[in-house]
Amino acid sequence: MNAYLIEAGRTAIGRAHPDKGLYREVRADVLLAELMRKTLAEMEAGEELTAAIDDVYIGCVGQHLEQGKNIARLALLLAGLPETLPGTTVNRLCASSLQAFNFAASTIAAGHAGLLLAGGVEHMTHVPMQAATDYHQGLLDRYPFPFNNMGLTAEKVARDYAVSRHDQDAFAVESHRRALAARNAGHFAREILPIDTPAGPARDDQSPRPGTSLEALAGLKTIFAADGSVTAGNSSPLNDGASLTLLASEAACERFGLKPRARVVDFAVVGLDPCTMGMGPVPAIRALLRKTGLGLDRIDRFELNEAFASQALACIRELELDPDKVNPWGGAIALGHPLGCTGTRLITTLLNGLEESGGRFGIASLCIGHGQGMATLIERL
Repeated sequence: MNAYLIEAGRTAIGRAHPDKGLYREVRADVLLAELMRKTLAEMEAGEELTAAIDDVYIGCVGQHLEQGKNIARLALLLAGLPETLPGTTVNRLCASSLQAFNFAASTIAAGHAGLLLAGGVEHMTHVPMQAATDYHQGLLDRYPFPFNNMGLTAEKVARDYAVSRHDQDAFAVESHRRALAARNAGHFAREILPIDTPAGPARDDQSPRPGTSLEALAGLKTIFAADGSVTAGNSSPLNDGASLTLLASEAACERFGLKPRARVVDFAVVGLDPCTMGMGPVPAIRALLRKTGLGLDRIDRFELNEAFASQALACIRELELDPDKVNPWGGAIALGHPLGCTGTRLITTLLNGLEESGGRFGIASLCIGHGQGMATLIERL
């Protein structure tokens, strides 16, 4: 049984900044609830369809404060969706919403549901990334390298895979150039649902910077290691945002007259050395291609999360990917990386890009903290 992707959208991504962030005055649960409301309104979902949704799966990393106590359920209630609709919150760190998406696709494929919402949210302004974290000393003693510091794992990848500072900065410059070109061409307007803020509707991603140059990035200091190469300029920033998809079975599509935009083909998740967590997409994509029997030449587009330029470049080189097929509209270094939101943000941009270009197969993939990798394959219909 197939799971079909019916709708995919997201908020504009804001900077995690207490004074300048897009959503500094908008709570995480409100952000997600508004996206739920707007997604269903955009597709003109009537009461019958809304009442037929079986469950809501939401990815979120910082599951405390305004993101705690099962934000999936609380946000859907805040959105005014039926009280009979349940919700569950998923945490696989940076791949949380992609995991939510894969859980939803698997549930439909197994015949246990007909309609599911799957997405993610992260408000890193209100819920800091390191809040409520307490690593067991036994884990820290097990590894000779501080695997819990993502920036230092990016430095290790840069050293192990000989990714130079120049190449990282050049990759970051290109990410901003592509993101700004895509925005100017109107590509993101197809996927962003404006959320109201006290300053007005948030329509554009806040982090892409016009005029980003090699000269400017070369002047930045490293932030994780004095003798390193990873800077704020060649890393993903801290961000706020939400993303959401609607998946359906064939029977649900027929019942409600829904037009599938893509089919969820398969996915893979792997574990690896947490000290080089950034390389997670390499074994994940390889495992996914083995499962599906497809070659890299059959994949028309990759949305590869740019946690750091060092790991993104190392993954591209190890997999021998065509750089023109990877993040054609820029990636997280420019667009931002609101942790729990990013997975289905990648799916949303992947679907949008495949439809724009006429491509057939696309893969969304992320590295995951503590040494994991995930990749999901969709087929545009």
